[in-house]
Amino acid sequence: MLKKTIIILLMISLLNIFITPVFASKENENFIINAAFQTELNVNKASKNQVVQFVSTEDYYVTDDFIIPSGTIFNGKIKNFKKGRWAYRRAKAVIKIDSMTFPNGEQYNIKAATKRHVLKGSAIANISKGIITLPVAIVVGTAGACVIIVETISIAGLIIVGPTSYLFGETMGKLTHGINYKKHQGDKIKLKIKNISNFSSESSL
Repeated sequence: MLKKTIIILLMISLLNIFITPVFASKENENFIINAAFQTELNVNKASKNQVVQFVSTEDYYVTDDFIIPSGTIFNGKIKNFKKGRWAYRRAKAVIKIDSMTFPNGEQYNIKAATKRHVLKGSAIANISKGIITLPVAIVVGTAGACVIIVETISIAGLIIVGPTSYLFGETMGKLTHGINYKKHQGDKIKLKIKNISNFSSESSL
């Protein structure tokens, strides 16, 4: 039983690495802009519709007559997110971008987002943590189960079985907590631009 549990958890961790690129490669990209975080992001402390800004780090020629200049601010909001959870489930977020502001103050409505599966805790770090903490978590879980069984034998034990379960559960949760996703101002990111409005139809995507 112990061996099967270890194998299953390791398989889940490995799938986190190999499945993501397969889905990402099927995206119908319009064009990609190199950018950087203008605001910090910590998914484990995130909130719905939290504002997140990015800044372009290069000039991008949409058409011969329309350039997205370096220093353009992209305004986005967190639409969905999941904090890091037990069983090595990583933190992840989805950010939708709805406007951009050029350095000269010009503003445009856009439909854009970060590339899929990018805003997610590191799979490599998650597996590394699993290799280190999984054996300890199994020992703690087994010990907790034994203690709970012993406690249920007596009336006095039944009184404290609840707190005991909570204590061991919290310990297991911390040991198997998935990796968070955190970014600081200036960290690099690629933005996928799908549509730009408020300029001539000849230039529209």
